[in-house]
Amino acid sequence: MITQLQRLRHLHQERGWSFDTVRSLNPPHELVELIYSFCHSEWLDVLRVKSDTDAQAGRFLVESVVDGRRPQACWLVTGTLCDVLDGLDELPPPTSRLAPRLLLPAIVR
Repeated sequence: MITQLQRLRHLHQERGWSFDTVRSLNPPHELVELIYSFCHSEWLDVLRVKSDTDAQAGRFLVESVVDGRRPQACWLVTGTLCDVLDGLDELPPPTSRLAPRLLLPAIVR
């Protein structure tokens, strides 16, 4: 049972995050994971929830996710659902000067 349902509903209904479920491949196709995502033009925030004690979130460069490359993250957090949701609440929007940034290697000429 997930105890943070109200906070998850807030992400989906109030903040506009997309929501999807992952079910097991074998019958009875049990629910194994909840996935929430929100796209900010070039950045994609993703939350994966397996249980109250197993959750992850990250902010990824959209083009690295869409192109099938290894996703490039500028921010990641793993832990309890409560801790991960707290981390998301504190994460500044990508346009903020306080938002995490990717440091890309310089091109050597």
